Amino acid sequence: MGAGAGHATDLMAKMLASLFFAGATLALLTMVLPRSEAFDAMGMLAVVANAYVVAALLYWRADRLSPATLRPALAWGSSLITAVAYFSAESPSPLVFFYLWVFLYASYFFTRPETIAQIAYVGVAYAALLAVSPPPTGTAAWWVVGMGTLVVAAILIGAMRGRTDVLIEQLYDAARTDPLTGLLNRRGFRDLLDLELERARRAEGCVTVLVADIDHFKEVNDRCGHHVGDAALQRTARTLDEGKRQIDVVARVGGEEFTLILPDTEAPEGMAIAERLRCQFQREFSAETVPLTICFGIATFPVDGETAGALLRAGDAALYGAKAAGRNRSVVHSPALREMVAREGVGGDLEGERYVAVVRDLAEALDLRFSGSARHSETVGRYAEMMAEELGLPQERVARVRLAGILHDIGKVAVADAILHKPGRPTEEEWATIRRHPELGAQILEHPSLADVRGWVAAHHERPDGKGYPLGLSGTAIGLEARILAVADAYEAMTSDRSYRGSIGHEAARAELQRFAGSQFDPAVVEALQAVLRRESARASALASRPGAPGAEHARTPLTS
Repeated sequence: MGAGAGHATDLMAKMLASLFFAGATLALLTMVLPRSEAFDAMGMLAVVANAYVVAALLYWRADRLSPATLRPALAWGSSLITAVAYFSAESPSPLVFFYLWVFLYASYFFTRPETIAQIAYVGVAYAALLAVSPPPTGTAAWWVVGMGTLVVAAILIGAMRGRTDVLIEQLYDAARTDPLTGLLNRRGFRDLLDLELERARRAEGCVTVLVADIDHFKEVNDRCGHHVGDAALQRTARTLDEGKRQIDVVARVGGEEFTLILPDTEAPEGMAIAERLRCQFQREFSAETVPLTICFGIATFPVDGETAGALLRAGDAALYGAKAAGRNRSVVHSPALREMVAREGVGGDLEGERYVAVVRDLAEALDLRFSGSARHSETVGRYAEMMAEELGLPQERVARVRLAGILHDIGKVAVADAILHKPGRPTEEEWATIRRHPELGAQILEHPSLADVRGWVAAHHERPDGKGYPLGLSGTAIGLEARILAVADAYEAMTSDRSYRGSIGHEAARAELQRFAGSQFDPAVVEALQAVLRRESARASALASRPGAPGAEHARTPLTS
């Protein structure tokens, strides 16, 4: 039995044990209340003893039971309930509506046929009870009313269960979907790629992967603003999705990085598809303020790699070859290309790349757990990137700051949900747990490829006035990159809705940053963000005033609105 099935059976058994305990207690109360019939009292005592013993056994053995064991147990519980009604002073006893609990249980945990069988069993048992101890009037009416009530309850719970299943499925889809483009994200892509590779192994077939990256995409954000860049990413997703074959799948796996899975496709056919998509993309963006092109790296299973990681590394190497050859082209992976990449030192730290991919996935999953959205960390990374550029950091360092923004809260993986989602103020003990997340994050990021990022994440809650945590650093003892993360994190938190409070709005958030500049935040970093936001707002207003201009439809919802 798998772990998921074992957990479900454990829960089912404990719920059923609760029914037995409740039934026994109800019977015991009936017995304790004033009564006169010794026979009824002995019968009720037998029911009580039986129910308590069975409930204790179910609870004790919950993690070792199979689902099949629980079906006869539920039927036996129904029999005990019938006995409670029989031995009760009234005929038929109102306690028969304890059946309702059993119906709720069956409707939630069992399949529809099993639930119907349980309802039929209870119907027969209740009819037998009424036949043995008929009520003063209307035996049939008692049965119809009682069973009708229980069936309606079962239908209601069944509908609620169906609704819950839909919500769970939607949450699962959200965890695998990129919120900006609606495509699969990195996690969804890897799950599907693993599945396609397993199918190809069994059928001794092939799978081709196209690794795509937009050329000079940063110029779009620099010259037109990030809102236009977001619109370009959405158009890219639409172009690739419309241009692929029906059996192919496209995903957004990074900022301007996209990947396609081509099942049952050899390298030559993959090259033809990549070239068609490249030409369609070039036509789509040829008339823009910043004309865009795209590169494709092509790798095929099993020739270029037998695992998902190896295949993607081969695709990355081919993509690098396309970039090095002048961009706006497609390149098929080859052994010679692999040697060139190794010789020039590109992609040499494969272990580091894999580690970064893993912790990015972890940060995304944490976002979903904490805020219900996969965008918090990505947004913090984006704000951090903008401030780093404004402050004149080298491009390589800007990229590392963005990565640190994406990973800044990864230490919260060790903080319990009850604390993260608590609507009120945390207790001192809970606050101590929360204050540990920067150092826990640094421990998680303890890898040579993240040595710089690790230090910035550890210090992103330090303050210039020395009142931050975990070390109480102050002034320039806090690295500039950590000070950038602090402002980005605070601004995103203030302008986002949470389950326990709403956004305060961008204007109020900017005022708060200004009010605490010099104490909680670095004044120069705050001013860098203010300058970026003013420029973004001005660009959005200018584009919005020119109907039909590229990206005008997105300019009406600028970064600061």
